[in-house]
Amino acid sequence: MTSRPSHPRRRFALVAALIAMGVAAPSTSAQTTKPAEKPEPALALILESSRAAEDSELLPGLDHRTIALPADGLAVHVFAFDTSRFGVRTVQQHEETGSRALDFLAGPGDVFAINGGFFERDDDGRLSPSGLLVVDGVTVAMEHERAGSGVLHVGAGAASISYRADAPAPRALKSAVQVGPILVDPGGKVGIRSQGVRDRRSALCLRHGAIVAVVADSDGLSLLRLAELLAAPTGDGGVGCDIAINLDGGPSTQAIWRGDTGEIVIPGGSTVQNAIVLSTLPQ
Repeated sequence: MTSRPSHPRRRFALVAALIAMGVAAPSTSAQTTKPAEKPEPALALILESSRAAEDSELLPGLDHRTIALPADGLAVHVFAFDTSRFGVRTVQQHEETGSRALDFLAGPGDVFAINGGFFERDDDGRLSPSGLLVVDGVTVAMEHERAGSGVLHVGAGAASISYRADAPAPRALKSAVQVGPILVDPGGKVGIRSQGVRDRRSALCLRHGAIVAVVADSDGLSLLRLAELLAAPTGDGGVGCDIAINLDGGPSTQAIWRGDTGEIVIPGGSTVQNAIVLSTLPQ
């Protein structure tokens, strides 16, 4: 939900007090991570399952694939949008306490929403962006050094993903959200090295002529395994990203596609402050 640590000194004081009373101190890792119920599947197994899966056309220019490994606690949804038919923008919550993915499909032509950047939740349950957020050309929040290494942004041209230090000034953008890390560096190279914990994940990637949204559901994936899947060539069963960025994950992970013929709902465990929406373009 948020990339910023919260009051470490208070926690250390609490631990010291508990020890003094002879009470076992709570484990930090036990509080911040939920261990996966099953070992993470190898990349080769995921790619094999992906090659065996069939793409379904949800709309002209929108394909969907599910990589399913139920025995390994994994379901990966891949939504590929033709950039000549779909545009992307950032939106923010309709209520102070956040919104669900479904709530973000409010504009004409909106067909898909996925959770976006990190956010903070105050004592009253109100949400605010952790880092840069630009909606409809208005800067809702400025960037923060701990809110992610990358920025998804839309200016005068197509959507782009940049490292935070290289992103355009907010005043030049129509939409932007700071998040991260960058999972695939420009040129299709895996951009991270540490494995990390296995969890539900959301990501967005760009490849030639397409914007691709990826959701790792069930027990999810580690960041490294997700990055490897995103960077792997499409012919091998990968997503073939030229560049990809991690979105907020865990309970925030959620997405929805809604069309005339049905819907695909990937529910989240909490409301979120902002989302990324894809809409049909006039043809």
